[in-house]
Amino acid sequence: YMAVPAVTRTYTTACVLTTIAVQLDILSPFQLYFNQSLILKKYQLWRLFTNFTFFGTIGFNFIFNMIFTYRYCRMLEEGSFRGRTADFIMMFVFGGIFMTVIACFVNLVFLGQAFTIMLVYVWSKRNRNVRMNDGCTWGFGRF
Repeated sequence: YMAVPAVTRTYTTACVLTTIAVQLDILSPFQLYFNQSLILKKYQLWRLFTNFTFFGTIGFNFIFNMIFTYRYCRMLEEGSFRGRTADFIMMFVFGGIFMTVIACFVNLVFLGQAFTIMLVYVWSKRNRNVRMNDGCTWGFGRF
């Protein structure tokens, strides 16, 4: 566990723990979702962060999201951002701010999946020549 890069370890652990806490009824999704009026009027600032860490109920979708989040976050942190943890954190912050602004206009309440897609997109842009064959790993053939 400690061999995983710090940002990847922190974000993935936060996602898993948040989702487990909701599954065990320790937290409610209503305490986590992005709601700009609650953030601005009642100063519930944690909603700016927690909406990125909840991925729904534990199941097939959650497992795939966690695999993609962990894998591409780690590959970015160990590859393109090796030795540049501050830059990697700034990418997280910039992506989070951008998605939060967009969420204000399109009524998105949980942004974890969008954040995972951002990680995959950034990795794919930085690794244009890498052939993707994740389908073979799962038995679906080549992509």
